Amino acid sequence: MELGLSEEQALLQETLRQLCEDRFPLEALRRTEAEEDGFPREFWDTLCELGVPGIAIAERFGGLGMGLLECALVHEQLGRFLVPTPHFVSSILAAEVIARSGEESWLSLWLPGIADGSHIMTVATLESGVGHDLSAMGAELTPLDEGARLSGTKHFVPFASVADDLLVLARNPKTGAVTAAIVPREAEGVSIRRQESLATEPCFEIAFDDVVVGADRILSGDADIGAAWHGAMCTGLVVLAAQAVGAAQHIHEISTAYAKEREAFGRPIGGFQAIAHYLADAIVEIEGCRTLVYQAAWRRDNGRAYQSAAAIAKLQACAMFRRVSALGIQVHGGLGYTIEADPQLFFRRAKQWQLLNWDDAFLEEEIARLTIDEEPERV
Repeated sequence: MELGLSEEQALLQETLRQLCEDRFPLEALRRTEAEEDGFPREFWDTLCELGVPGIAIAERFGGLGMGLLECALVHEQLGRFLVPTPHFVSSILAAEVIARSGEESWLSLWLPGIADGSHIMTVATLESGVGHDLSAMGAELTPLDEGARLSGTKHFVPFASVADDLLVLARNPKTGAVTAAIVPREAEGVSIRRQESLATEPCFEIAFDDVVVGADRILSGDADIGAAWHGAMCTGLVVLAAQAVGAAQHIHEISTAYAKEREAFGRPIGGFQAIAHYLADAIVEIEGCRTLVYQAAWRRDNGRAYQSAAAIAKLQACAMFRRVSALGIQVHGGLGYTIEADPQLFFRRAKQWQLLNWDDAFLEEEIARLTIDEEPERV
């Protein structure tokens, strides 16, 4: 494995870092949090001009055709500044599900718009009390003569209020098979409600009340949507881990800078071993998790089994981010617990990122299945 970045990769990383620093500092995040949609449209348009939405989409569909490592580098910087964009859910999850579905008509119809950012697609899978077992979903897609009827409720759907379409996973009540449908956000029978979350990120509850979906928007054939979803999530785990690494790096820098400025007993508090040692341990953890992310991305880009490495990266990176953000709160003392200070912006997101998109318990089971049971991994 080559641990160093190429000149092009380093340039990509620096370009995104500078862009986020200039266009989306933490003050911009605070303004975005106060908005109903929680979506920085102008910043998203800038990302689209740079081709970021299509970074991991094949060139024949208008994307840049880069690898997962490049995508991880982008999200490391987006995570560093806690930028709320639909890139993960639209350009990674939705695009991967479509690409893996084997539905050729879907590829040519949906991927070009996702690649240039003009078409935002979110994914609706989570349901109350169901966990990650797709076969236990309550949402039903009942076949009709022409199309199907969708009923059910999905929770914590990101960016649903600004998405053009919703990629919904549901069960066929007649066969029990898991299938997918792409539903227009403004379709009759679709109602969207903002859900409060610890991170104040744009998540929504969507109710589908006998929504009629056309046949051209329903996954047909013998495609295994469960396998497509699993593959898309494994790819997404690497991106989410990179995001957590970037965020942890930033809160560590903020905390280190504060420790050098804040004085107690006539000297900077960073000079006390009780703080200096914790900050030193944290940077070791951050670098370790960054290596896990790069390793998982490298394995996928080089055609090697990567699912276990991806699960480990997400498990470790999100747990690490949780610890480092908590350390940031403690270093800032009483100030760190106030909403006026920046550490809470990271601390609130750390726990939510750890819980969403396969929590620790599920990841541990997945790692055990892929390593102890020695099941063949999907590449």
